[in-house]
Amino acid sequence: MGAIDYMDAADQVLAAVRKTQRDNILRAAGAIADALAVKKVWHFLDQGHTGDEFVGRTGGMIALNPIRINLDVHHQSALPHFRTGQSSTFDYAAYRKGDVPIEFILDKCQLAPGDIMMIHSVSGSRGMPISLAIGARARGATVVAITSLTYSNSLQPVHDSGKRLYEVSDIVIDDCGPVGDTLLKIPGMDEEICASSGLSFVYIMWALEAEVCALLTRRGIPPHVYRNANLPGAQEVNEGIVKAYAEQGV
Repeated sequence: MGAIDYMDAADQVLAAVRKTQRDNILRAAGAIADALAVKKVWHFLDQGHTGDEFVGRTGGMIALNPIRINLDVHHQSALPHFRTGQSSTFDYAAYRKGDVPIEFILDKCQLAPGDIMMIHSVSGSRGMPISLAIGARARGATVVAITSLTYSNSLQPVHDSGKRLYEVSDIVIDDCGPVGDTLLKIPGMDEEICASSGLSFVYIMWALEAEVCALLTRRGIPPHVYRNANLPGAQEVNEGIVKAYAEQGV
C-alpha cells in the first residue's frame, strides 16, 4: 500500500471524470466561450487548494479572473474599458460571524448580467460559495460549480436556503471524489491520506480551458494566453496581452 496504490486510485478518479463529466465540461466551456465572445467576464472563486494553478500560468487564459477574499476583495480588473464603479465598505466582523456581504463582493467584482461565475467547492456545503452562487444568479450571471456530488450529498446543508452548491448552480461538474476527499487507507494509520480533489480539479480546469480556446478560435477570436516567463520575449508578450485584454476582452 503506497505509491502504486495511490496512482491506481487517482487513475480511477480521472477515468470517472472523463467518462461521466464530458458533457458537463463541454456545456460549461460553451457557456464560457459564448460569454467571452461578447465581452463578458469569467469570474472564478476557488474554495479548494489549487486555484493558483490557473492564474497567470503559462498556457493559461488571461480571461480567468480570480476572486480572493481577505480583509478586502482582490479581483483582476474586469474589462475596465467597459465597467466602472465599486462598493467601498466592508464589515469584516460580520463576515467572520458568517454574515457574508455578498452584494459587496459582487459589486467589487463588477459582476454584470451574462457574466460567468465559476465556483470550486469540494464539499459544496460552505455558506459563502452558496450565497455567492445565489447572488450571482440573481444578477443574471451563469453559475458553474465544480464540486463532489458524493461528498456534498453526504453532508447536511448548513446554508439558510437549505441548499448545497450544486443545487443553486446552472451547470455542475462533478469532480468524482469520495466522501472526505481522501483516496487511501494505510494500515496502522488512523486517518486516510491523499486528497483527490486537487488532481481532478486541475484535470477539469485545463480541459475546460482547452475547449474554450478551441471554441473561440473557431469563431475567429483566439484568446490571449500567457507565455512561459523563461521563453524569449515573454515579458513583452505578457505585458501586451494584459493591455489587449483590458481594451478588447478575451
